[in-house]
Amino acid sequence: MGPGESAIRHSIRAGESLETTAQKKPFTVDTIDQSGVALLFGRKQTRTPFTWEALEGIRTQFLHSGWIVIGGRRDVHGEPGTLDGYVKQVVNRDAAGCVASLLEEAGVVELDRARPGRMRVTAR
Repeated sequence: MGPGESAIRHSIRAGESLETTAQKKPFTVDTIDQSGVALLFGRKQTRTPFTWEALEGIRTQFLHSGWIVIGGRRDVHGEPGTLDGYVKQVVNRDAAGCVASLLEEAGVVELDRARPGRMRVTAR
């Protein structure tokens, strides 16, 4: 179990409601299991799964990057070097704000909500 998975499992529960970083839109943690975390968000509460490998990859990718832009473009290609760019390689959804909030709640990242929203990985 990696540090991200451990932090999420110890601080977040299935059914918990969180809000996106910038627009404060609610989303729900649907499941946390051996394969990863699934979130429900958007008007239709679309189930969007993230594997532990993908979530741990965020920490690995950005650990020594300092502050990075969260981003969140409504197209299939995220901006390289942003959380949105990373997330769009995993799922074809505008999910960076949800993922950033999930990781903040778990203590994996610190957020700066000034525009543009930024995050940095904590030294855990």
